[in-house]
Amino acid sequence: MQHSKIISGIDIGTSKITTIIGQYFDNEERLNVVAVSSIPAAGFRKGQIINLDLASKTIIQSIESAERMAGFQINDAMVSLAAVHIESLNSHGVVAVSNSNGEISSTDIDRVIEAAKAVALPTGKEIIHVIPRKYTVDGQEGVVDPIGMNGVRLELECHLILSSSSSDKNLHKCLDEVGIKFANPTYSGLTTAIASLTETEKDLGVVLIDIGGTITTLTIFTEGYPCYSAVIPIGGNNITNDIAIGLRLSIEDADKVKLRLNKISENKKFEDEIELSQFGIVSDDKKFLSFQTTVNGIINPRLEEIFTIILQHLELSSYYHQIPAGLVITGGGSQTINLKETCSRTIPLPVRIANPPKVGGIVDEILNPAYTSSIGLLLYSLEEKKKTGFVSDKKNKISLNGVFGKIKNLLQPLLP
Repeated sequence: MQHSKIISGIDIGTSKITTIIGQYFDNEERLNVVAVSSIPAAGFRKGQIINLDLASKTIIQSIESAERMAGFQINDAMVSLAAVHIESLNSHGVVAVSNSNGEISSTDIDRVIEAAKAVALPTGKEIIHVIPRKYTVDGQEGVVDPIGMNGVRLELECHLILSSSSSDKNLHKCLDEVGIKFANPTYSGLTTAIASLTETEKDLGVVLIDIGGTITTLTIFTEGYPCYSAVIPIGGNNITNDIAIGLRLSIEDADKVKLRLNKISENKKFEDEIELSQFGIVSDDKKFLSFQTTVNGIINPRLEEIFTIILQHLELSSYYHQIPAGLVITGGGSQTINLKETCSRTIPLPVRIANPPKVGGIVDEILNPAYTSSIGLLLYSLEEKKKTGFVSDKKNKISLNGVFGKIKNLLQPLLP
């Protein structure tokens, strides 16, 4: 029988909470997705908890649905997060090599990382990621791994990703109530990058844009590592709202128009009026929508606004001229009609729409850009577990699902 490991992740997006469970066969180095469950993100707004009780119930619902699909329970998971409070900065650390013979050890690496972390942080912020970019040994720049080298002075340039201390505590409290163990939350820009960027793109310089429901994450990579991370408080739901207002539709019907317009328009290139029934919309007072009005009058202006804000971030970051690989766009919002063309007009760089990589198992419904971050979280978790070792495998088979089942198990010995 093949030996396998269980990996699980909870992707806290702005429109949905996704629990994804994978099974890794180490003999074959093969990863299968065995369960996926997405629940609307009730209790959250722009990635932050606004109702602790409702947020806990949402996460419980997502986890239990995935557990039922997988056939076993999970008690730990990696958690990815994209929220408006995410910030970043680059730091520089310097230490003297401690060994008398001048050989650099892992202790020196730890010391220079601590030195790089010793920066003045904005009020209420804490560091959730320290990402070493490059080391310098006695003036020799571009060192990737200095352990074993000889020198007197060790320097480090690193990228720090910051999160709100209070928001992180609320998230820990929420998941503690659920019974899930996890370390610090992981910035979703890092997990999405694993599923959407090539090593060549990261080495050359590339911008990863993940357009979610209410926010858009922007992560710049140069020389193989992130150097700028930001979260923009605007996303695909803004387009949906514009369609709802402009065409006088409900939010649900406007979302159907946004999601299906790209596919329907392929067969309606020379027609202006499109029947609402083609979008699955039944209306007594409105039978058609104007393609030109919807696309050129409503969708394109909002897309131009999003990419104009992204361009401003690129210019402020000082990395605008160091990204020859251009922009890689993913997330549910990347499926919007005319997105690639509008981006090219606004930002004169190459543009690519990224789909998640193919993995085995139950994947038919998630092999689209809306689940790139979730699949990336699973891949990211796998890489981390390979480094630290697999601590736990799948637990007991489910006999009673959910919190009520757990409570009943605790009370069972006390009952007559």
